[in-house]
Amino acid sequence: MKNLRMIIFLMIISTVCVLLLSGANLVYERASEIFNVRLFGVILNMFEIKAGENEVKKVFTENFETKIIGGKTYYVSKNKAKGVIVFKTQGPGLWSIIEIVVGIYPDFEKLYGIRVVSQAETPGLGGRISEPQFQARFKDVVIKPSLRIVKFASAPNEVDAVTGASKTSKALEIIINKAAAEAEQAFKGKI
Repeated sequence: MKNLRMIIFLMIISTVCVLLLSGANLVYERASEIFNVRLFGVILNMFEIKAGENEVKKVFTENFETKIIGGKTYYVSKNKAKGVIVFKTQGPGLWSIIEIVVGIYPDFEKLYGIRVVSQAETPGLGGRISEPQFQARFKDVVIKPSLRIVKFASAPNEVDAVTGASKTSKALEIIINKAAAEAEQAFKGKI
């Protein structure tokens, strides 16, 4: 009798645990889907591709091929700016983690552009990296031998920094250069 109670107790506990884990997995999958749709929208914006709120995923899959290399997800443009490699990356800023989407031409010589996905830098200073005017500075900028974010840009591989936010600008420079090198290494011999 005692063994039967123990078996029933363990079956009930096991069932509850399975139900909790299944529910948690369902919540994770829904949250992941919402995040991906948001990311896809940011990438479509970078390429100036229009998509209605309910068709972002469909339009994205029509325009980008997904490649997973070394555990990292890359998106390769199939239509507009064919072959451009886009991916999300992150690194430490002055006050927060800065998450960005980087687009690089397949020769790994120039950026297609960047978009800041999230940051919590100083509002009005480092926080200006989220402004479209700042992000537009990275369109077609040379990244070889490396990108430089400087006070007064004068070379093809230089971008004007945010005034008063030199540490955030330097952090962004490091994030982009590291990401470009990692992407080039990942795609070496695969293009």
